[in-house]
Amino acid sequence: MICERIFRSRAGKTVILRVYIENEIKRVEVTGDFFGEEEEVVEAERDLANLKLPSSRLIGVDPQELLKEVEECLLIGSKRS
Repeated sequence: MICERIFRSRAGKTVILRVYIENEIKRVEVTGDFFGEEEEVVEAERDLANLKLPSSRLIGVDPQELLKEVEECLLIGSKRS
């Protein structure tokens, strides 16, 4: 299952979050008009896939917002199973 969340961050940036789930999180992708180095985005995606608060700094999006959206995707996925 793919859960896609498109939202506007509290800082006003558009964020597209995709969570790939097969009984557990397989992968998380984050894109949008926020600012961050590619390595920081990859690190944030890795942290989110492990349900951890991203330690990397992405300008324009709060890490807690991202983690909350991933957790909501998991809830949706568990209701469908």
